[in-house]
Amino acid sequence: MKRLTAVVAMGVSAAVMAAGAAAAAPTPGHGLRPGEAYAGAGNPERRAGGVGAAQVPAGLKGVDVSSYQGPNVDWAALKQSGVRFAFVKATEGAKVKGDPDSGYVNPYFKDQYNGARKAGLIRGAYHFALPHKSGGARQADYFINNGGGWSTGGGTLPGVLDIEFNPYDNGLDTCYGLKPAQMVGWIRAFSNRYRKRTGRYPIIYTNAYWWNKCTNNNTSFGNHPLWQAHYGSGPVTPPAGWKTYTFWQYAAGTGATGNPSVFNGSLKALRKLAAQARTGFTKVNAGPEPRKKGKKLTVVGRLHYHNGTAWRPLAKRKVSIWFRARGTSKWVRKAVVTTNGKGWFRRKFIARKDGYWRVKFAGGPKFFGVTSGSDYVDVR
Repeated sequence: MKRLTAVVAMGVSAAVMAAGAAAAAPTPGHGLRPGEAYAGAGNPERRAGGVGAAQVPAGLKGVDVSSYQGPNVDWAALKQSGVRFAFVKATEGAKVKGDPDSGYVNPYFKDQYNGARKAGLIRGAYHFALPHKSGGARQADYFINNGGGWSTGGGTLPGVLDIEFNPYDNGLDTCYGLKPAQMVGWIRAFSNRYRKRTGRYPIIYTNAYWWNKCTNNNTSFGNHPLWQAHYGSGPVTPPAGWKTYTFWQYAAGTGATGNPSVFNGSLKALRKLAAQARTGFTKVNAGPEPRKKGKKLTVVGRLHYHNGTAWRPLAKRKVSIWFRARGTSKWVRKAVVTTNGKGWFRRKFIARKDGYWRVKFAGGPKFFGVTSGSDYVDVR
């Protein structure tokens, strides 16, 4: 078992440490076999042991586990010690015909994932990326199909794309032999597929050095929650594109309890991250157009949300309708309407000026806010 580092300060009980015969993870880059990578497996900082116990960062406590922790993680003891969330490795790579070492699934995933939830922890799954093996969309599908999806209810965090140092002795460099443009394209393909199927942006696990080197300081993923690996004492400098981290894996952990992390916020904020569903408008239209001055025009549309599997109508929600006259930059709220049981809304107005119409949903604890595109009406 690995030497205890900062995880001691989390108050992990002896019961957790004795939670069975969890095997210590292999040293990064030395003897890892296909499927054995884990969050931080290739991180050179891991050899340094992370920050000291007196330097544990502030934040809500959590852990991440993989097959090394086995099926009998003592989640109740972790909860008692102050842990409030957990990430569980689900998959690595994806099945590729002719490659027997492709497409790993954690054999203990269900036990670990469900065990964390039964103990009252907010849980999430992570996928260890092998971008040299297969495409990003393919690996996103493999991840979702093997437990890495997301659903409403508040107990499940968006899935994690673990993209980091190459931990394998496979003759490739730390960027898996990909050029920055190729790596960015791969990450975008994974993200796009994950969001299309679940309605959520995946969390991205990485570290600043790897990201800035292997993506050439790409800044286009800042709308994804960041789970940053940084084993030195703070302050944490996030990778290009992010202002701060959402989660911080601040040390290498032990064989029995995995790696410790903190969430950069309150329990309420963590629950909100887990619960909020993507929303969107369809069929938004202002018309008829052109319209004679003084006559009535109608603004109509439909509000819906993604439940992790498909789009569903969002009923009994307030939607505000806004207008911007041609030649001005100011949007003026004209009305607030409530969607019906099928998510539809409709309101009539007197056509007075040429201009643009759009609608907004403010969101809330369970739903993201959203603004529609604008629709121009020519008033004559």
